[in-house]
Amino acid sequence: MKILEGQSNLVSNHEVYEHILEQQQKNRSKNRRVPPNQFTLTKDLLTYLRTKPGPLANQDKTHQYSTEALYELFKKLREANLQSDLSKGEMLMIINLRPTNVAVLSTVVEDMLERFTEDEQQKIIDIITETLGFDEPTEAAEGEENDEDAAPSIENS
Repeated sequence: MKILEGQSNLVSNHEVYEHILEQQQKNRSKNRRVPPNQFTLTKDLLTYLRTKPGPLANQDKTHQYSTEALYELFKKLREANLQSDLSKGEMLMIINLRPTNVAVLSTVVEDMLERFTEDEQQKIIDIITETLGFDEPTEAAEGEENDEDAAPSIENS
């Protein structure tokens, strides 16, 4: 195999995930055996993509990510006049991370406070959660707030 053009296109985690699943189906349907190192790499990659807190963790159940959902995300951002202000890399990170609050979004968007007002920031978050959904809080996260096994603080003594 020869690489003709390095980094000629950006690929999201969802696209990689779909490609790997498609390749696995093709190999199974043709009873094709893959080399052990490719099998291990594929298995590890799918495990990584399906592990929380990644947005694809529940993809098999929820099907929140799809080509249609990504087009809908781009369409809604364009209608709100926000997509033109976001670079390709920022859009890719939004797709890969699916930020659900402004703090996480600020790690993805460079100079966010200077480029977007608070209303625009919240509008971006609303569009992302409306289009791609969001994870429900885990029981462990809820338990951390009310941890009865935690040592009492000095103030409570």
